[in-house]
Order: sequence, then C-alpha cells, then structure tokens
Amino acid sequence: FVTSDAATIMKELEVQHPTAKLIVLASKMQESECGDGTNFVVTLAGELLNQAEGLLRMGLHPVQVVSGYENALKKAIEFLESHVQYTAKDIRNADEVTRCLKASVSPKLQDYGDFFARKIAEACIQALPTNTDKFDVEYIRTAKILGASINDSFVLKGLIVTRNVETPSLTEVKNPRIAVYGCPLDTQAAETKGTVLIKNAKELLNYNTSEDEHAHNLIKSIADTGVNCIVVGGTVSDICLHYLERYRIMTVRVTSKFELKRLCKALQATALVRLGAPVAEELGTADSVTLKEIGSQKVVVFERDSADCKLSTIVLRGSTHNLLDDIERAIDDGVNAFKNLVKDPRYVAGAGAIEIQLAKELDNQANAITTLDQYAFRQYAK
Repeated sequence: FVTSDAATIMKELEVQHPTAKLIVLASKMQESECGDGTNFVVTLAGELLNQAEGLLRMGLHPVQVVSGYENALKKAIEFLESHVQYTAKDIRNADEVTRCLKASVSPKLQDYGDFFARKIAEACIQALPTNTDKFDVEYIRTAKILGASINDSFVLKGLIVTRNVETPSLTEVKNPRIAVYGCPLDTQAAETKGTVLIKNAKELLNYNTSEDEHAHNLIKSIADTGVNCIVVGGTVSDICLHYLERYRIMTVRVTSKFELKRLCKALQATALVRLGAPVAEELGTADSVTLKEIGSQKVVVFERDSADCKLSTIVLRGSTHNLLDDIERAIDDGVNAFKNLVKDPRYVAGAGAIEIQLAKELDNQANAITTLDQYAFRQYAK
C-alpha cells in the first residue's frame, strides 16, 4: 500500500496490545461516523495516554485522571461553540460547498484537491433530496475506469454498473419497470443431481422441448407483468436469454451482492430469491436505463430523479488501479464531510489554530480548579 490515509493504515496493521486495539477501534468508529479525522483520533488518543502516564507516576488514581479528562472535554466543547469562524449558508451552492470540502480532500490529493472538491460538491448537491435529513452517502457512488488522465474524471447523474448488458440488441429503456433477481436466471438450477433415462429419439426431442417450454413460460410470465428490464445477481442461461430478447426485456448482470443491494435501495425494488413473475410491490422504477461507453469500457447507467432518492456517480479516470483506489478513498472522505456539513454547517479555524486556542483557554481554566482534577485538566490542555 502507498497511502497517507490513516484509516487504511489502521485496517492493515495487526495490533496485539489491548490499549492499542482500542485506539484502532476508535479510529474505525470515527471512519464510520464522520468519514474523516481518523488520523486526528489516533494522534489525540495516543497523546492523552502519554500525558496520563506522568499523572499515574505522580500517584493519581486512574479514576481521577478520567474525571479530569472528561471535565476538560466538556469545557473544550463549550469553548468550540464560541469560536465559530464561518457558517455555510446555502448547502446547494456549489462554490460554497467546494470551499467547505477542500480542507478534507486536499491533504490526500495534493495536486487535485480543488478539482475533486468541485466534483464531489456537484455530485452531492445533485444527490441531495428535498428533505436534507434523508441525505445518504450511499447515493454517491464511484466508478473506476482505467485510462485517460485524472482531469478527465466527471460526474454522471444516475448509478453506473461497469459491465455490458446481456441482451445486445437492447441498449436503452425509458421509464422501465425493473425486476431484480438475486438468484441465477436458469431453468436447470436444481439442488440435486438427477439421472434421466432416455430410450429413443422421440423422448430426447421431448426432453429438450419441455425445458424450452419451461423457460418460455417463465419469461412470458415475467413479461406479462409489464417488466421490461431485469437485473440478475447470478448467471443467465442461453435459453432464457433467447426468450428475453424475444420479449424485448433488457437484462443486466450485477455480480456483487453489495452493488445489488445498493441498486435495490436506489430503485426501491425487492431482490427476489425465487424465479417467477414478481408482484407490483416488488418492482423498481427508474427514469431510464442506458448502455454507454466510457473509454473502451461499456457501462450501464440507471437514472432516477425522485424527491427522496437522487443518484450521482463520480466516474474516475486514471492510469493505475492503485491511483484510482487512493482517489476513491479521498472522495469517500469528501462525501462524508458533506454529510457532516448537512448536519451542522458551522466551521472553526483550521491548520491547528483552533487547537492552540483551546489549549490556552483550557490551561487558564485549570488554574481556577481547586480539586485534584486540575492535574488531568492541565495535561489535557497540554
């Protein structure tokens, strides 16, 4: 790995020490809650432990150290409230959002911080539902396509599946009714192995006919419900493919079960685990499903623009997989920074300025404490 992302480094370390394990867990929790600031959590926790060592040598009880630290934490949060430097007024304004995301994205992408901050802002604003509380980081996806330069990355409206369609003659469906199957679309998928004894040529012909008929009835029953697009989580047999083409049903294969789950959430569909005709409640809808070509890669774009679920995909271009992975991690941090911006649009001064100010104010506060808490309080400030 070549990365400056603390969360990735933590994931790759094998930690034995129980306290160090707790710090790693804290950084993972920070990653899942806020998406950024993992490095800060590890550094701060390590330093607090470092300062606590001196207090324990002095003869303070761990309970007193914890109590002093907790009081200092409450005071630090109180001071933070009074040091707000900037409040984002309009979270649908791309320029304002870009400015807010830059601090989170730039450290990981030195030369391309401004460029990607802008792209993330565009994608997030595009995917922001009418009710901003319902904003979900899942609505912004990244698709990594090798080739071209990093500056060729762009934002696409909709969700992208990076593979070709199974039905070559169908490349676009407008306002589709979509059925999602989590199982393979195959008439022969039996749990047990069966032996069929065939005595003459007629029986052999009939055996093929019955299989053919079964596939025909299955696809016809699906087509009769008005479905004109199918998303499959497994394989599609040739005979089913033949009838899917015949009934003009566009078919897309999604191999990752996580991607399938995400697609279901976006399309408001239910992933079916049985073959057969779906009921109306299980179907998903979209504005369009289209096959496009980016570079030499065929991709399927699902577009859906509703009040509660809007989708954006940032298409990343670059020369190596390692580079694309690093950019993806930085984008993940940027999207999470936007999620936090939606929750609370207030900002404090950066580059260590607020930390120095907090340290000074907490140190002054420690002088006013008369109990044993003052020692831990001062170390926290330090």
